[in-house]
Amino acid sequence: MLINKTQAQMSYSVEFNSEPSGLGATKATIQRILRSLDLVGWNTHEETGRLDRKAFTRYATGSTAIFSKRHHVEAQASAVTILIDCSGSMGNGRRIQTAQSVAIQLSKMLDKANASFNVVGFHGGYGHASQSATGATTDTIVASVEYTEFIPFKTWNESLTKASAKLGSISRWAKHSTPDYSALSISLEELSKRDEQRKILFFLTDADSYTKSHMVHLQGIADKLGIKIIAIGVGKTEVEQCFKIAQNVENVNNLADASFGKLLKELR
Repeated sequence: MLINKTQAQMSYSVEFNSEPSGLGATKATIQRILRSLDLVGWNTHEETGRLDRKAFTRYATGSTAIFSKRHHVEAQASAVTILIDCSGSMGNGRRIQTAQSVAIQLSKMLDKANASFNVVGFHGGYGHASQSATGATTDTIVASVEYTEFIPFKTWNESLTKASAKLGSISRWAKHSTPDYSALSISLEELSKRDEQRKILFFLTDADSYTKSHMVHLQGIADKLGIKIIAIGVGKTEVEQCFKIAQNVENVNNLADASFGKLLKELR
């Protein structure tokens, strides 16, 4: 699909430079949870190491554990996927526009937290498959086949600046069907291959025509893979009935709500 890059860039800039009121607490929570900083400190009550002057009183009582040792805890790196439902139903109302706003604000927060992340959309695509049937005569049967089409709005090693026009075009991609099971299943599999210790998938969707049992099954797969799914329902959806960590948003301002901050704390 052809996208007007200038318009998409402007759309991104408007979203990126605007900040919903009260979003500071949400940003702080994400940065605290996902920051990739090594922790350095000191262990006390050691029998060797650097002399701890505060421990002289213990020495007077006969203790030899009057030293300190420096310890280093390597940071737990994070890999995050933002998966966006770009099916036709997301074109109803302002659903896809809200998804774009949420995706850009989340991207800005993840970038500040130094987390590795990608942003990808999906909808159904159609192709043709042919098969020869041999009987009294040989006929070729041509059938229309649905497949999952992914839209790479931001790849893993791509900067936000380079991906800006693509992120600003998200609202133009709502079309076709919703291959929700295959899209989420493939995304979980791809995320599980990352080397980072912590893995999180933000799933933006209107959950239109979802089969609850399918989503619950995928939640179980995510649990086994050690991946946290944060389902963000765009509008009034049933995501809370399908996923363990889920909440609906009516617009991007809901990211600043206390309930959304509480949701993010489930990542710990």
